[in-house]
Amino acid sequence: MTLQDAREQAADLGPKEAGHLIRHQDWNTLVDVLTTYGNSLDALTTDLAVLQTEVSTLETTMQAAIAALDARIDPLEGLPALVQRIDAETAPLRQNYLLKVSTAQENYLVGQAAELVFTATTLDGKPLPDPKPWLDVVATWGRLRAAPGFVVRENAEENALAVQFNNAGQVRLQLRSQFTKGLSPSTEGSFAGVLQAQAGSSGKTVMKVLQEAASPQDPEAQMAFRAVSTMYEANATVRGYADTYLEQFTGGRVIGGIIRPQGEWEHYRATVMAFAKPDSVATSPDPTRGVATVQVNFREWIPNWSHDHVEIFDEAELDWGRILKDNLHVPDLVHRMVSELDKRAGSRGVLGRIREMRALDKAATVINPGSDPAMQQGKAMMMGAMQMQLATGTTDTGVAAGYGQQATVTQQVGQAAKAAQSTAQEAAGSKQAVAVLESRVLAAEKTGKEISAGLRALGDGINKIDVVQVADLGSRLQSINTSLNGLATKINR
Repeated sequence: MTLQDAREQAADLGPKEAGHLIRHQDWNTLVDVLTTYGNSLDALTTDLAVLQTEVSTLETTMQAAIAALDARIDPLEGLPALVQRIDAETAPLRQNYLLKVSTAQENYLVGQAAELVFTATTLDGKPLPDPKPWLDVVATWGRLRAAPGFVVRENAEENALAVQFNNAGQVRLQLRSQFTKGLSPSTEGSFAGVLQAQAGSSGKTVMKVLQEAASPQDPEAQMAFRAVSTMYEANATVRGYADTYLEQFTGGRVIGGIIRPQGEWEHYRATVMAFAKPDSVATSPDPTRGVATVQVNFREWIPNWSHDHVEIFDEAELDWGRILKDNLHVPDLVHRMVSELDKRAGSRGVLGRIREMRALDKAATVINPGSDPAMQQGKAMMMGAMQMQLATGTTDTGVAAGYGQQATVTQQVGQAAKAAQSTAQEAAGSKQAVAVLESRVLAAEKTGKEISAGLRALGDGINKIDVVQVADLGSRLQSINTSLNGLATKINR
């Protein structure tokens, strides 16, 4: 029986009035109610003892906890001062900026510009106060240019610049290839348009093909190269960009730099580092307040395309073959061919000039001069001029022209040498004749001396004639006669 049941049964037993009898059932119920009350009181006493024990334990625990809290609260009494000191010490750090950098993609083709966006806020993400800070940016490879509308300070090599954040707290930059120094934004934009052209019948743009091709030898890449060649030949601005790019890529030796197989793609990974500062004054002691870096990758493809472009010259080779055949015998062959080359390649760009050079070189190599010495010499001079021109790597024809002039001078010197040799041979014969003449003169001098001696002897004989000694006159005249005959004989030799 529960206490609730006991209470309800006890209520049913009363109230009783005097004289009413108590039935045994009521008595038994009353006994059960009292027993239930007694049992409940016993249980309550037990529960109370347990509760008292638990309260004592809790009291002990609470006292220990309070003591521990007292020990920990005591040092916190200096907390306001500590907070104030930390606030003062971290004040310079809270002046730093939260600098972030983003770009639309990681991989680009040369000819594209990588767009970089730098955003600066306070450390809790709030806009920076005026005046807006500056951003110093340095690239390990490539050339930097700020987007239009920004206050910027550039350097001559375009690999570093300082830009002031705009009102939105942003700096927008473009990173281009290393080999684009001096090219204007409009020229770069025109060449970037080449990458958006269709690559033949592939259904893809030139840019997509070159990004996806595994190597320059990929058939779709070759198709894209032909599309670029078509635009190079048709558009002067595209030619200007490509020619300038190749001049810088090869260091001015365009021929040697591109006339070689380009079997694999070459990539340039550029790291761009940015440092945010309150101002751009060099003498300001303000430290850097934000740093961010980003890496982008550029795939090189222009030398690969240019190599393929200059290798296609079959039609030009036929033209040069006809021109050489008509002029191979003329003395100024090299001069004529160089003049024709300059005229034909004047508006075809650097690659068009190289293509004409290679066609002329090939035509000079294969032409048959026959047995004519003049034509054989013309072929040799033309081949030498073109080989010398191609070996220098430069695209102007000054080397070939100089070679032709030198060859002409050498030929003239050779002719002069032959004339000198003939003169020397004639001089050698004259010298021999002079030697004979000299011997004859010496003999004549000797004879003259003998004649002089004979005359002196004759004079002495005449002086010795004495008219008194007439008897001796005949013998003396006979002696004189003999002497004269001897002189006559010597004179007649």
